[in-house]
Amino acid sequence: MSISRRTFLKAGVGIGVLSGAGVGYRELSKTKTNAKILIVGGGAAGIGMANKLNQYLSGAEITVVEPRNFHWYQPGQTLLLAGSYTQTSDVMAANERYISGDVRWVEDAVIEYRPDHNQVVTQKGNRLDYDYLIVATGVELRYDLIEGFDTQEIGHNGITSIYYSPETGLKSHQQALDFAQRGEGKVVCTRPQGAMKCAGAPMKATNLLEYFVAQAGNREHFTFDYFTAEDFLFSVPVFDQRIREIWVERQIHPHFEHTLTALDSAKKQATFIQPDGRQRVVDWDFIHVAPPMTAIQSVRESPLADQNLFKGYLEVDKFTMQHSRYANVFGIGDTVGTPIGKTAASVKSQLPVVAQNLTALIEGREPQAKWDGYTSCPMILDVGHAMLWEFNYSLKPVTALPFHVVDPLKKSKLAWVMEESMIKPVYDMMLHGYSPI
Repeated sequence: MSISRRTFLKAGVGIGVLSGAGVGYRELSKTKTNAKILIVGGGAAGIGMANKLNQYLSGAEITVVEPRNFHWYQPGQTLLLAGSYTQTSDVMAANERYISGDVRWVEDAVIEYRPDHNQVVTQKGNRLDYDYLIVATGVELRYDLIEGFDTQEIGHNGITSIYYSPETGLKSHQQALDFAQRGEGKVVCTRPQGAMKCAGAPMKATNLLEYFVAQAGNREHFTFDYFTAEDFLFSVPVFDQRIREIWVERQIHPHFEHTLTALDSAKKQATFIQPDGRQRVVDWDFIHVAPPMTAIQSVRESPLADQNLFKGYLEVDKFTMQHSRYANVFGIGDTVGTPIGKTAASVKSQLPVVAQNLTALIEGREPQAKWDGYTSCPMILDVGHAMLWEFNYSLKPVTALPFHVVDPLKKSKLAWVMEESMIKPVYDMMLHGYSPI
């Protein structure tokens, strides 16, 4: 079976129609309640959750606490590096575009959680009470854990990091193009230890940088080294093996269990620590840094934080997303302590689980809905090709489309079209509370 870009785009329209078909039913079956529901965090998880709950509940007082007045489409950062997106407005939009008029938005940040009193304290000194709490605060980029790293240097002097901001995504693209014209050089890319959002992004960046150099010619005069703090490239074994094979062909050299601890921009040197405690200093001409990430400070220092396996992240049941100790608290998105799943694709599949389980709790029933750990990583190979990687807690490939349409182990133009053109419309639907696929 062949599938054209036009056919796939038509399918996308069909998804929208199907998602709307269930709206009437939900309107008739809403649970009436006067519950006060507080959502902390107004990113993809928080906004999507607020709008999703409006489909399940009638009369609830839903409040979102979020200090930022704009929404940032973070999956688009790799497309800024690729040059497919060319301006910050491609990944930024006003929050009002997505937050329903039925939802109260408090432009503030929570600095303290008091779950024993069903209350939070905000940066502006307000105390907000709740009956039910949903934590959707994402993760914190910990550039501060890299000695000598100055975020103001990102986009200059061969230092790039697409995670930091839309502006640095654009600067990283231009720097990559300029560097590719140099004729020779040493490229170093890094991946931190532990959980991180979009764990495939450091490899996507590496692939794009190598592609730009190859397109410019003189590829044989450049070296590419990828330093990861983990002992694998990707957590799913079959995908890990596939990217290793591709990197052998493209002469990208992985180095395992190397944690970036310091960066000297003047000397253009990066310092890594190895498992036995030895330091390794590596020279570079161009570097892409994926910083360490943790739960944000207010969560990791709160009574809600996991103190064991997922230290600092929100302590939840990995299936129901309900807090392990506070029954009226749920988590969603990057802040939760789960084995995998810090992607927008995970948020999309978590939304109905949390909505159904919170509704069950309000109705006096036990939460039954379960999240299977679904997540997705469109592994960009170059400008025009990708591989669509989908998996769950089993760490085995799963797919929303048949393998003969998109084989996750094969270089695919369709997977690139999905990444460049189709994921954003589905993402926007998710923000409005719909999760059709």
